[in-house]
Amino acid sequence: MVRFPRVGKVHDDEYADEKVAIEVRALSLIRKRTTIPVPEIQAWGSAADNSLGLGAFIMMDFVNGVCLNDLLTDPNEAEPTRLLREDISDGDIEVIYRQFANFLLQLFSLDFDSIGSLPSPEAEPESPMPKRPLTYKAHDILHNGGVDVFGDRRQGFATTTEYFQYLLGQDFGQLTHQPNSIYGPHDARSRYLAFEVLKSLLPDLINKKYDGGKFKLICDDLGLANLIVRSKEDLNIVGVVDLEWSYVGPAQLFGSAPWWLLQDRPINEEWEWQDGKPPKLAKRYFKYLDIYKRVLEEEEAKMSGHEERELSNLVKWSQESGAM
Repeated sequence: MVRFPRVGKVHDDEYADEKVAIEVRALSLIRKRTTIPVPEIQAWGSAADNSLGLGAFIMMDFVNGVCLNDLLTDPNEAEPTRLLREDISDGDIEVIYRQFANFLLQLFSLDFDSIGSLPSPEAEPESPMPKRPLTYKAHDILHNGGVDVFGDRRQGFATTTEYFQYLLGQDFGQLTHQPNSIYGPHDARSRYLAFEVLKSLLPDLINKKYDGGKFKLICDDLGLANLIVRSKEDLNIVGVVDLEWSYVGPAQLFGSAPWWLLQDRPINEEWEWQDGKPPKLAKRYFKYLDIYKRVLEEEEAKMSGHEERELSNLVKWSQESGAM
């Protein structure tokens, strides 16, 4: 199987090259250090390496199976979304969550000393991968909003506090320099106020135990849609794919209550409060969060090296503190 960055989805060849190199590094690391079923890479290269002029590429083994996303969503809806179908049994959800929890525990066992990019396997000493990570959020602001919020990519981050301040600065940067990112004066004031409040609360949302490390492998887009199962009748996961937007980040970000429990990110209209009331999805989300926390604890108890229950405790802390 050959994969290319989608035309029009990556800002330019330079970012496409880096994005591919980082995915290669993530796949290679996971194959070497875990039992997670990621595809084996046969070859890869930058845009300059591709004599056909098709851009950066990865050649990897094909994973036979069914994309879990195709089984969890309803294609017949009038307005299809990524939200989980409501007729999926709790038993099937538990089977999926339990396997995914095992994978996440294995990834949580990988430690790094600083926050930043995953180095390319082929990076030369004189032209290293930028220290500051290529994240989905910063790239999206640049690609769709035309605002570069990366800052000096030669600089990494030594603490979680530094990194979260950097992320908040990206929001301020977009608000300030991308006029069409807001709907009008009221929306602009509301967002500015929200960012200022978050800035004041930030010290209380940092888990002091993990502020200075160890740091973890983060994949911004890792969720249920990345999973390949054997068949509709057999939900055993046989592949984990599309590990783009990977980097080294804070442990508490890795251990936050997952956004992917219902597949859809909690930034869309379905998640908005109406007349001061929480969205209907909230009740369903917290029900599934309880299932996930339970199976995570059960899987933790089975695995050596997780006696302190660090990951499940981080998930609980993120919910109790509001940092999620």
